[in-house]
Amino acid sequence: MTTTTNSISTKRDFSRLLTFFLSLAAGAVAGGVVLAVIWLVATRTTLDSQLGAILGITDKTPWYLSRSAGTVAYLLLAGATVWGLLLSTKIVKEAIPASLAMTMHNILSWLAIAFTGIHALALLFDNYFTYTLADLAIPFAGPYRPMWVGGGIISFYLMLLTAVSFHVRKQIGQKLWRRLHYLTFVVYILATVHGIMAGTDSGNAGMQFLYGGSGLLVFFLTSYRLLIRYAKRGKQTPIPQPPSP
Repeated sequence: MTTTTNSISTKRDFSRLLTFFLSLAAGAVAGGVVLAVIWLVATRTTLDSQLGAILGITDKTPWYLSRSAGTVAYLLLAGATVWGLLLSTKIVKEAIPASLAMTMHNILSWLAIAFTGIHALALLFDNYFTYTLADLAIPFAGPYRPMWVGGGIISFYLMLLTAVSFHVRKQIGQKLWRRLHYLTFVVYILATVHGIMAGTDSGNAGMQFLYGGSGLLVFFLTSYRLLIRYAKRGKQTPIPQPPSP
């Protein structure tokens, strides 16, 4: 009995330690993203100066930064969506402590938000399209493919809402939190459509594989989850017995 208790305690300590380091790593990455924005703003006026040349900054740097950050953000969002679906399977439940699994899901979500922010803010410094904060904050108001970019903006707001809901789960209740969390599917669909229709790299074979592969994986895991749920409901539903003569 004592051995079992010590084993459980050790697993909890390891889970807390790993959770701490994962949170620390996520914070470091998010901080790096913020510093990248500050760096870009600080050097924007010296693109043609010697400092800009040393740092390798050109007029196309904001555009490349936006595209790369958008790709990383989509990878993180797809990862968060897939991981969230895997949380309901026995594989994850038996292999990883629940608190650690949920923390990893939360970290992926916040990292996706951080890189989406850099993806959007970098456009403020692009010379080809003139974006303003209003264009980035208000859906369908921008100069480039407003419908598809607007869908991406809505996706960002919903993603932020679901991420914040993690931290107010006890206050809003499990039922409302679960309903809000279903918005993750809307976020993923809007982000995918945004990437395909507004992304200049959507014709790239690698990006097509990313969109198609993650989409099939999300569809498969969602279908599997629904089948398992209906199977459980079927077992719980009592079979009516015929009346005795």
